[in-house]
Amino acid sequence: MDLNTEIDKLIYYYSYHTTLVLEMNTASNYFWNTQLAQLKRIQSDKNYIHIKDRKPDKYDKLGHSLFEKFELIEEHTPKMSLIYLFSLFEAFNKDFFQTLFKYRPELMKSKRKHLNYETILEFSDINDLHEYITQKEVNKYGYFDIDNIAQMLMDKFNISLKEEFEYWKQLRENYFRRNIIVHNDGKISSTYLRKLELPNEELNKELICDNVYIGECCRNIQTYIDFISSSIKKKVNL
Repeated sequence: MDLNTEIDKLIYYYSYHTTLVLEMNTASNYFWNTQLAQLKRIQSDKNYIHIKDRKPDKYDKLGHSLFEKFELIEEHTPKMSLIYLFSLFEAFNKDFFQTLFKYRPELMKSKRKHLNYETILEFSDINDLHEYITQKEVNKYGYFDIDNIAQMLMDKFNISLKEEFEYWKQLRENYFRRNIIVHNDGKISSTYLRKLELPNEELNKELICDNVYIGECCRNIQTYIDFISSSIKKKVNL
């Protein structure tokens, strides 16, 4: 299988799974809103016995908090979707560049990086050595934040996300919003302030993450996948 085919497979896989996250988020929202509407209809029925007027049963421990539960599910589902979307984003970057360097190891050439003789002589096959270097190079991408990825693309391929990618600002904000959901319960942190160049008064303000936001984030990530793939293909003459 050639590099072009491998890249196309990656594009399809990650685009499909990104869309799937959006569909799951939408389906979950529809399901729980339907349940909430049904509960409201039951409570408005003239034959409905208010919970405080009837004898308690095994379901009472659930009944008191159903409305609150639906509201929490509606709040948490988009947040979980955002977290998973950027798991896909990071996995795409690792898989994409691992595939690229596997087929084009010359792209990893650098005068700043060296291997000692001891490491080189552990490999009797040049392909095994290439695989080792590729893994070593790509593993660090899993620890890069989105600004590091942008700098790597500029340094190695002369691709400017800031200047060339239409949704760069939006995707970058999506990424750092994911971080504060994971690490700061969705409230603006000092890192978010600094990265987005916001005034100090915004510190600890809670940011909204709803279904509309998730839809826009899916678009940004899918567009990024297409942009990186097409840009790199041009750079390596595919």
